[in-house]
Amino acid sequence: MCKRNAHRLGQDCPEDWELEAVLKMGEKSGWRRCYKCRTLVELSQGCTHMTCRCRAQFCYICGAVWDPAVGCPNFCNGEEELERRRVEEETRLALLEAEKAEQEREAEKEDLARQDAEKRTLENGSCRRLMTEQQAQMTRFLEFESQMAADMRKRHMETKMALGDKHRDQTEKTKERQAKTEQALEDRQIEAEIELRAALEQSEKSVRIQLKYMEAYCKGLTEAADGRADLENLPSRQVTQKHLEQLSQQYRLRDGMEQQHQSQINVLREKQAMRMGDLLERHEEEIEALEERKGEEIEDLAIEFANDQEALLLVFRARRLRLTNIWTLASEIQRAELEAEHKLTFAPISLPEWPPLRTESAGSEPPRTEVGSEAGTKVEIKAEEVQA
Repeated sequence: MCKRNAHRLGQDCPEDWELEAVLKMGEKSGWRRCYKCRTLVELSQGCTHMTCRCRAQFCYICGAVWDPAVGCPNFCNGEEELERRRVEEETRLALLEAEKAEQEREAEKEDLARQDAEKRTLENGSCRRLMTEQQAQMTRFLEFESQMAADMRKRHMETKMALGDKHRDQTEKTKERQAKTEQALEDRQIEAEIELRAALEQSEKSVRIQLKYMEAYCKGLTEAADGRADLENLPSRQVTQKHLEQLSQQYRLRDGMEQQHQSQINVLREKQAMRMGDLLERHEEEIEALEERKGEEIEDLAIEFANDQEALLLVFRARRLRLTNIWTLASEIQRAELEAEHKLTFAPISLPEWPPLRTESAGSEPPRTEVGSEAGTKVEIKAEEVQA
């Protein structure tokens, strides 16, 4: 208790004021303390030979160690001492009852006086006028609160709608731009496929023409369509194995040309599909980033709205407290003037009770702010700004 060295056995700590108070109460009530374990013992009935729970035996009257042969070594007269203590206890209880009855009578007198003072206050015309005026002030201020809250909600709703319109416009413009980009890519891909098909057709045409001439050469056909001279004077053609192999190769090239061309077209389409997929993925990421930024802006706007609402509540609480202080001062002045005039006691005028703020629960109480403090001054500045 005192944070010093341990006390000797049987010695109490001087810093233990609770134990000291209990010992004083026990001394008035006639309790006895065990010499061994220092426990307080009260004798409610029976003889003065006490046996503690620690098995120590002592006399309840003088506290001496009990002798098994002679009893109390001080030969205390237990019956007389117990009777004396009983009489003292009865006297003490009677005094307590008398004090309690006196306090009840005083409370009844004060209650009657208070009722009379309240009756005089309610019957006085100036007090009623003051209460009516204060009630009207509260009504006007509540209307002001309602109007300010409605304006704030309207402002918040307009800001929220404007933010929603901005996000909607951004999303629509982004989707339009993405649609144009996708259409442009698709057009380029179609043009590329058309060009590839044209090149493949030209290649196929060239192969067929070459094959036609090779067939004519190998079969010994003549070129009669060009209007040349008689072919009999021309030397005879010799078709070799090499010529036949080239012709066979040209046949194979012609037969696999369609499949080869389709493969090239498929490769082109796969590349185009990959480009389109990458573009669509980028567009989706762009839309997701736009939605994420929209969510962050909405969250920031909600925090801003909550701060505005809390600031307005602080202003309302400060204004209510200021009006309450003004009403209290006016009622005390009115009460003092009436008591000085009529030489009678008047009860304090009952002040109007503020309803809970719209955003607070019915059981919550606005925090008290000292008028004139730094916090109160700052709140008053905010109040003037809100009123303006």
